[in-house]
Amino acid sequence: MPRSVRRRSILGALGSLGLLGSASAAQRALAQAGSAAEPGSGQNPPNFLFILLDKCRRDAIGAYGRSDVHTPNIDRLAADGVRFDNCYAPQPLCGPCRASILTGKYPHEHGMRKNTYPYVPNGSNNVYQEPIPDPFGDPRFAMWDNFPHFLNNAGYRTAHIGKWHLGERNPGFFDVWKSFNSQIHHWLGEPFKSPYRPTIQTDHAIEFIDDNADRPFFLYQSYYSPHEPNNPPKRFHEPYEGKNVEHEEYYASVTALDEEIGRMIDALRRNDVLDNTFIILTTEHGRTWIDRLGTVAGMSISYDEAARLPLIMHYPRVLPAELVWQSGVSSVDLMPTIMHAAGLYGRLDEEYEDRSLIPDLLSGRDEWTREIVIQNIAQRGIDGILFEERALRSERWKLILRDFAPRPDKRVDELYDMENDPGETNNLFSERQDVVMELAGRLAKWGDQHGDALAVKLGRRYMG
Repeated sequence: MPRSVRRRSILGALGSLGLLGSASAAQRALAQAGSAAEPGSGQNPPNFLFILLDKCRRDAIGAYGRSDVHTPNIDRLAADGVRFDNCYAPQPLCGPCRASILTGKYPHEHGMRKNTYPYVPNGSNNVYQEPIPDPFGDPRFAMWDNFPHFLNNAGYRTAHIGKWHLGERNPGFFDVWKSFNSQIHHWLGEPFKSPYRPTIQTDHAIEFIDDNADRPFFLYQSYYSPHEPNNPPKRFHEPYEGKNVEHEEYYASVTALDEEIGRMIDALRRNDVLDNTFIILTTEHGRTWIDRLGTVAGMSISYDEAARLPLIMHYPRVLPAELVWQSGVSSVDLMPTIMHAAGLYGRLDEEYEDRSLIPDLLSGRDEWTREIVIQNIAQRGIDGILFEERALRSERWKLILRDFAPRPDKRVDELYDMENDPGETNNLFSERQDVVMELAGRLAKWGDQHGDALAVKLGRRYMG
């Protein structure tokens, strides 16, 4: 289908639902934002503030229901926008998920299945580290169809600040680059006696907003915290005094970031661009506090503690407020959603068709229609065996299938009833083979549609 026809079909679908020119000012604004809000078109395209936290659990944000954590600025964003309750990482590891966010592709499609480092750090126990100096210049990876590249080519002023974790250098589509790859301290010098890195990053962000408030801009603010070591300024422990909060340093680190996020919001408001700035806040993976298959630091697992992400969108000009979205979404949906909001959806290939989240958000079609698939490589396997796995999350169930090539006798596949067992403690794989067969068939079909040979292989194992 030609791109112009695809764009008209999306707007036509909205029109058939009464969303164009009839329901509300916000919905009418979507028609403008989705069809003609390109820089230089005479319209007023949105700015974008993309905030990425590192290793941030959902329960570190008060808006997700935990009353003893302190994140008032993030909570206000959620209250005035959309909070997604079931967002999942396509792969709960830094580099792969970041690549998926940028490209809208699953890890097996863009090829970034491991974290990228220009060298292998001495003494590292992460067996997946390998020298990958520049994935954008490496033919093994499909990274160039990414939304910052499209935005920059369309005239947006672009900036990346903070942790990049996709190489050491500016790939060329950021006008402002104040970034590092990974593995860096949160303090510029001695902890508590030198500048706090997140504060310096926010200073750079505010400077960028002030300098570009009169033109379309995209700001990618990527904080390394709350990745360990968690040692925020001492004053951020004050909200936790007397509450006996376990892992207080971790949650205090998020409270420190909340203040920085509030400073950026204030800068947008002061420059009178808050209502026309599409703010997205998320993370690339969470973490678990318990031993899950011997994982390193609680990531690279398909369980919800690591794979289920906070995701908040705030765009007053278009998106509704006070909306809690229950249906499943994935980080791979962010790229087409941003492109749609920027009026650039028509520049994408057919593989992205109908993948923007905006039409569903405006229509209120909160129905679990997307296949939520997690492609995971465990950092350490059972009994020291490395393995890959695929997980499929439906509205009620999660199926996790594993490929133990060296030791198939060690394979442990799992099925969880997420409505009645959200902590994933009771494996129903043997008891509910009917559900296993249904979900395995859906996984195999998804794998066939997306060219994921392992998903096909694992799904067919139990299709019956």
